[in-house]
Amino acid sequence: MACALGGAGPALAQNQDDPSLPSEAIAPFVIANVEFTLLHELIHVLIDEAGIPVLAREEDQADYLTAVTLLSNQTGFPVLPSQKKLPGVNEWPPESGPLTHSAIQRMQAIIDAWRVEWTISEQDGMALPWADPHALEIQRLYDMVCLTYGRDPKHLEDFRIENELPQERAEFCEQDFVKAERGLEFIKTTLKNSAKTPLVDSGHMPPDFTIQLKFEKVISPVHQQYKLWLTNASIITPLIEALNRNYYMPRPITVRFRVCGQPNAFWEPKDAKVNMCYELLDRFVHLSRFRQKYAEDRRKNALGMAKANGAFK
Repeated sequence: MACALGGAGPALAQNQDDPSLPSEAIAPFVIANVEFTLLHELIHVLIDEAGIPVLAREEDQADYLTAVTLLSNQTGFPVLPSQKKLPGVNEWPPESGPLTHSAIQRMQAIIDAWRVEWTISEQDGMALPWADPHALEIQRLYDMVCLTYGRDPKHLEDFRIENELPQERAEFCEQDFVKAERGLEFIKTTLKNSAKTPLVDSGHMPPDFTIQLKFEKVISPVHQQYKLWLTNASIITPLIEALNRNYYMPRPITVRFRVCGQPNAFWEPKDAKVNMCYELLDRFVHLSRFRQKYAEDRRKNALGMAKANGAFK
């Protein structure tokens, strides 16, 4: 059962009085960034398995399609209130229209993480990784703001302003979102048409040709806490179930949460495995300590200044 991101409850903690465990208050931030990272890696899987041509930097393509999957009318996935059961197969996708509050919260958490990463690197005087296959954190931040705004520009003007997206970029965001949404649909159609395994159960893939989720055993109480968060309060399980309904894999894919020795997430095409490292969650917990100062306060100031300046026009 998936819980609402805004309402972390007792099910998320092993021992709420244990000061060595991360606070439930930061669970929504950590979970949102894990969901984005996992889906980003699964987009790499879809690109590889469908044989999709990569016409530019693949990491940018993965970021765009990840955002679209979380936001699209056709493929978006809501976070459900804890008192509700997961929807049946025929209830996906969610209703169209303005973005839900939980969807905006999730994207804001992801955007704030990039803001904090960029601010820390600036303050520490770190050398910019110009040769990295990923865009700079600040560029990824603005791409996510643009795509979120482009999904629903009529209702997200304050969101655009507080995240400091310039108007000259914002003018193209709705068009950018539509193009990325079209690309995601192309991947879905390509995988469906190239499926080599007969469909069963009214269009569903056999269990041997699905994305399978595994949590490897962990010893650390902190990592056990993360596992509780991900199993009780994230959209990871229903997300993977929905991907299995909408995409046809030519071979089984395994997503495994495990201890890696580094804060990372990566797709291994040879072994057909997506590795999600618990150490990456450690990193998100670290970033959460700076969210108020480097992201939330900055957003409030940007929106306040814009409204104050507008009052004198």
